[in-house]
Amino acid sequence: MDKKIKTIDKSAPIPMFYQLKQILLSDIKSNVYPPGNMIPTERELSEIYGISRTTVRQAVLDLVREGYLTRRKGKGTIVAEQKLTHIFVQTIESFNSEIIALGKTPSTEVVGLKRISATTHIADTLFLETGADVLYIHRKRMVDDVPIVTIITYLDFKRCEFLLKHNLEQESLYDLLSLNPANKIVKVDRRIEVTEAKEQDVKLLGIKQGKPIQLFYSLGKNIDDLPIEYSIARYRGDRSSFNVSVALKQD
Repeated sequence: MDKKIKTIDKSAPIPMFYQLKQILLSDIKSNVYPPGNMIPTERELSEIYGISRTTVRQAVLDLVREGYLTRRKGKGTIVAEQKLTHIFVQTIESFNSEIIALGKTPSTEVVGLKRISATTHIADTLFLETGADVLYIHRKRMVDDVPIVTIITYLDFKRCEFLLKHNLEQESLYDLLSLNPANKIVKVDRRIEVTEAKEQDVKLLGIKQGKPIQLFYSLGKNIDDLPIEYSIARYRGDRSSFNVSVALKQD
């Protein structure tokens, strides 16, 4: 091992397994052990840090449970691909801005863009008549060229026909909507479900059928509380996690 070895303080009140866990976690986050690479074996870690293999196993199992490591039969313990931590469930922020803030590179591919007739459900959601013209946008969004989410968006065609003249792979949908104050999204209602990957997820997101998908239904509203945008996002469950802040209700 060609890095400076951190030490475990055996006289400290902090459990030794927890100290080792924090050392390994620091090494994972600083890319000492990159995703897809093996960490040292339990015996090697026991020798490196002068602790028992039982203590090592406890630290490693904690990191496996938390998704930082994965065990593969015949290959040992491997650093897992880390999930992106999104905050969009508690703030209105563009995908690009959020990913750039994480120090990564976002990109977008428009899978579909067309005018369609609103189903009863879409019409009711957007306060339109059934069969009214709706702009349908289907996008695949990547992080460092890895597909993370697909999003299908529905908008009132009369309000948003101008979007057809814009490059939705390079421009932010919310920024474009904000060009007209009546279309600016100031509030979003979201409903979250968990489902399984379908054939289209396999094709667009590169995951196996049946794997978990985090499903978000979002309804963006303007300053007058009128629905402007209805979106259905399908996030890869193996690459995404979401932070939610909850305030204590005051009596």
